[in-house]
Amino acid sequence: MNDVSRNSAFARFRNNRWASSAAALVGIVMLIAMLCPLLASQRPLILHATLRADYEDSLLILIEVLTSAKQASIASPMRIQQQVERVSEHLGEADRNRLMLQISNVLKDISNDVYPSNTMEMISQELDNLFKATLSPVLRFPAFRALTFLELIFVFLPVLLAIKLMIRKYINTLELFMILGIAFSAALICRIVLPTIQDNKNYRDLITSEEFHQNKGFAMMPLVPFGENQNIMTEASRPPSWLPGSEIVKDIHWLGTDTNGRDVLARMIYGARVSMLIGVLGVGFYTLIGITLGALAGYFRGWLDLILSRVIEVVICFPAIVVILSAQAFMKPSLLNIIFSLALLYWTGVARLQRAEFLRLADAEFVYAVRALGGSDFRIVFRHILPNALSPILVVIGFGIAGSILVESALSFLGFGVPQPMASWGDLLNNGREDVRGLWWLTLFPGLAIFLTVTCFNLVGEGVRDALDPR
Repeated sequence: MNDVSRNSAFARFRNNRWASSAAALVGIVMLIAMLCPLLASQRPLILHATLRADYEDSLLILIEVLTSAKQASIASPMRIQQQVERVSEHLGEADRNRLMLQISNVLKDISNDVYPSNTMEMISQELDNLFKATLSPVLRFPAFRALTFLELIFVFLPVLLAIKLMIRKYINTLELFMILGIAFSAALICRIVLPTIQDNKNYRDLITSEEFHQNKGFAMMPLVPFGENQNIMTEASRPPSWLPGSEIVKDIHWLGTDTNGRDVLARMIYGARVSMLIGVLGVGFYTLIGITLGALAGYFRGWLDLILSRVIEVVICFPAIVVILSAQAFMKPSLLNIIFSLALLYWTGVARLQRAEFLRLADAEFVYAVRALGGSDFRIVFRHILPNALSPILVVIGFGIAGSILVESALSFLGFGVPQPMASWGDLLNNGREDVRGLWWLTLFPGLAIFLTVTCFNLVGEGVRDALDPR
């Protein structure tokens, strides 16, 4: 497809109001899936407070590190330095200088073998004054520090894409890979500078404590101040807070809570990530398999086409849902099992379409021209035929993502989906099926999310089909 036809197809798609609106909604769902750890979390985005308990814990860890260095007769300067930095970030300049001096004296005594067997008590006494030190407020980003490396990439990616779109309207393949590389590099640098911390602090109690307000602490919570699996059993099975006559409670749950006291809106946000991962990765894998095998069968023909055609016919005969259920039942349930099962069972439709396109284009005049000029089979297939044979595949991708989301929701509804306690829309439906009337919000909101997302992907698929075939 040349640039002129590509631009005209894009213009036809943009003029289709239903398809373009659905594409915008799909983009919003994908953005929510990428940024879900920062949209729903029990950890603040920004915290500026005096955390004495955290400071004392760091000081105790420092004492244990110093003691273990003495008992093992080995120096661990890197670990000691990390703990000193964690302790000193709470201190003012005078107390920080005093800490450095005391640590220097302790290390000197350890190297001179001054301390007796009760080393920890002696070190504790020497650092005892630091337990009473006047602390200064510390600026922290708990929600950001708790992100995994993959989540960091997903956070940087939409930011870089937004910057790129503001600079230039269209993105070619090379620029897209450059953006992915920059996101990966930025996430790697952030993870080296600010390594992931194991944070089990109860920020909910900290922020509401009297000491926090007396010290004029500041906390900026995410839009939904609840984690994916944060359960508050005293607030289990509560209806949405906006309903008239609903019981007034300490926390506001806009879409209610499930039977385990977990916020429904938070779990729906994290469920979007599961649906998008399964939809995009599952369809991506089986599209890659289908394109490769279909191209080989359609271009080389002969015995290779005969064998691959028979394999396609055999795989089509397998009942997909039954096979995936069996795989989830006999193996440990996981997200990867569902993605690989989809890839191994649904590639046949793509392969048949791709084979038909290659059979049509393999005898085109431009193919004979390239072959006459000495072009290799690899160049003919991937440089000349494949770009002109992808139009029907683009249509299949939109419908395929919608179908994958439905498959995952059905599996989770039956209890064979993603492993607990990972959130998914189908799991929320399963949670509320025992009492559909009493817990109607557990059925309505996840069901509405599934319906709208699947409908939007179907509309996008139809829009792509109409744009590529103006007849």
